[in-house]
Amino acid sequence: MQLNWRTLSSSLYARVALILLAGLLVAQGVSLWLQWGERAAVVTQARGLHVLDRVAETVRLLEASAASQREAVLAALRQGGVRVALIAPDQVYPNVPRGLFQSMLAERLGSEREVRTPFAGQGMHRGADSQRAGSARNVDLRLRDGQWVRLTLDSVGGDSPPALNNMLIVELLVSLVLVIVVVMLAVRQATRPLQQLAQAADTLGRDLDAPPMAEVGSVETRRAAQAFNRMQAKIKALVNERSRALAAVSHDLRTPLTRLRLRAELIDDEALRDQMSDDLAQMAAMIDTTLDYLRGMQRQEPVRAIDINAMLESMAEDARVLGRNFQITGQAQKPLHGRLSALRRALQNLIDNAFKYGHGAHIRLEDGALQLSITVEDDGPGIALKHLEEVTEPYYRVDSARSQTGDGVGLGLSIVKDIALLHHGELLLVNRPQGGLAATLVLPRS
Repeated sequence: MQLNWRTLSSSLYARVALILLAGLLVAQGVSLWLQWGERAAVVTQARGLHVLDRVAETVRLLEASAASQREAVLAALRQGGVRVALIAPDQVYPNVPRGLFQSMLAERLGSEREVRTPFAGQGMHRGADSQRAGSARNVDLRLRDGQWVRLTLDSVGGDSPPALNNMLIVELLVSLVLVIVVVMLAVRQATRPLQQLAQAADTLGRDLDAPPMAEVGSVETRRAAQAFNRMQAKIKALVNERSRALAAVSHDLRTPLTRLRLRAELIDDEALRDQMSDDLAQMAAMIDTTLDYLRGMQRQEPVRAIDINAMLESMAEDARVLGRNFQITGQAQKPLHGRLSALRRALQNLIDNAFKYGHGAHIRLEDGALQLSITVEDDGPGIALKHLEEVTEPYYRVDSARSQTGDGVGLGLSIVKDIALLHHGELLLVNRPQGGLAATLVLPRS
């Protein structure tokens, strides 16, 4: 069976899987975002603490050096990536912070130092202080001997948040793939009973003697299978009962009709006898047609490969014996799997209608990879557009030139339609532009 994207996307399996996968991706994305934010906060705080350590180390070196040696110390600090300059008191920043930065620096130095920075605001918390300190900031600090220095430290590791390492990304991808596989398997396992139920219902429509569903699986699955099996048993019992009733009705109706035929033969008036005989023949034909329709598809004919070309040639030979001739255009490229008697009966009904109402028939075959179309065309008056949909309904008769003969009960096309549906096909009726009716039996190739 060929599946297109529309069919796949409309299935319950695909919809449930897409919903779960969408939720999974959203959850993974939110988790990754939160983890990345937390990682950025931790690394940024570590950068700030590292900057504080470098500031404290620089201050200790300067204070441990004599005033005459500080130029050499400054040169060494420049090579280490720390820029330190001696400044005059009038160059010092006027802002005097009273926050966590100064206390943390004093903790590392062992005593308080006067610190001035260009930071705006007071009382900054640890994260803000650390982040500000780790981004190429200036700090003015007075040494123990009263000398002011300005320390400019380049950002440690950059201002951008840290990127996720490759190993973490691989772990996330592997976990995502594993969860997707588990989700797909779980959804498939959950929707499989529905697929089995649909297959069983489809099989039941073709064969009442199909084996019952296996009553296994979850509680809900077993209950559904049990309900389906009970329904199948009831339908089978009803069909069998109808079959026996139809057989009894058929026998009971034929007996009085036979007696009436015999009594009609005893009538001396030849015209009256002929009229009664015609009426009885019509009654018998109507009874046979109705019983045959009601009997429907209860005779479960086996499906087999049918040579459509040979079947149509055989039907053409039978028609020639009755003085009917029709042409066959096109041919089937390969056998069709179906029910031989049912298909022959459907085509015979279409051919009989074409000769009865259209004064002749022409059969045209169009074969393809997906379906076989058999069209029976006639040259009659056709059917009014408003009746094309209704003529395939049981006992519907069109009050037109196609029903002026007065025989029939309006079941011929209904039987053809039922046979087409039995083969998962359809019956199409269209009026030909040049006049007449084209009845097409479309039969899919499975």
